[in-house]
Amino acid sequence: MSSRGSWTTFECENSDFIVRSVPDDVSFEVKRTSMRNSEVFRDMFLFGDTTTTNRTTTTNQCDEQFVDLHESSTALIALLRLLHHPPAPPVALKLMGNAQVFDHRLPKRVYDPSTVIPLPLLLSLLYGLVDKYAISDSVTETLNEHLLAHAPQFPLPVYAFAITNGFDHVAYEASQYMLPLASYTAEEVAVIPTVPAYHKIVRLQTLRVKALRDLVLREDIFPHGYGACISHQRETIASWEAKRTSLAVVIETTTDISGEMEEVMEILPQDCKTCQKACTAACQMLAYKSRRIIGRIDQLPGI
Repeated sequence: MSSRGSWTTFECENSDFIVRSVPDDVSFEVKRTSMRNSEVFRDMFLFGDTTTTNRTTTTNQCDEQFVDLHESSTALIALLRLLHHPPAPPVALKLMGNAQVFDHRLPKRVYDPSTVIPLPLLLSLLYGLVDKYAISDSVTETLNEHLLAHAPQFPLPVYAFAITNGFDHVAYEASQYMLPLASYTAEEVAVIPTVPAYHKIVRLQTLRVKALRDLVLREDIFPHGYGACISHQRETIASWEAKRTSLAVVIETTTDISGEMEEVMEILPQDCKTCQKACTAACQMLAYKSRRIIGRIDQLPGI
């Protein structure tokens, strides 16, 4: 079932209880067994449906009971779906040969978008309902998987929300996709809840840029003369040196140094297999090494 279109309606078969949205005066038929997935309702059923103001009453027309909730019908539908049909994890797409792709040489799982709960719905409604109605931890864990699915595209709000709510592993994952902080507006950066959380990103990006710069300046196209082209060695080394020198001064935390250095292949002799092979090997080594340098806040020294 699509996670994008399943949060606006709710139906229940074999219902034995009624929940009513007070603000919208809309009632929903539900099952007690499913409502017990919430500690709030489990306790209510356990200790009896004692009538309280604006909480639990008994209908005059039938023997059924109902509870009044001061939630909008939209929020109530989401709550009832969480209780009756807990969300499944997002579905990762199976790619050719590997279930991962690399964006700026960082690993990223690709998900079927129809199975991923939209980020605004997660942040503005679902997590709040899970907390308010004490729904099981397994639901929170599943919501965290959906939250992680948004990290590559929306790293800043995912990181900020994870830090705020103590979802450390989500914050670690999101931190690697963060764009340079200077590229965000003051309003966007303001969602980071604490100075330490902000400072960790600053440290991470500073160390990563330095590591990327050192890496590209150390990687030679003919390391120790290996694979050198007798005919074009000097020209090829000069082209490689010119490109990496210019690249080093503009590297940012998300720079794909391997992809940038691949541009050298375009100016090397196209009919020289030795030079082309050496450039390909050097770029592949840069890609491999760049994936091994610091990329997440949990890799910071002293963390």
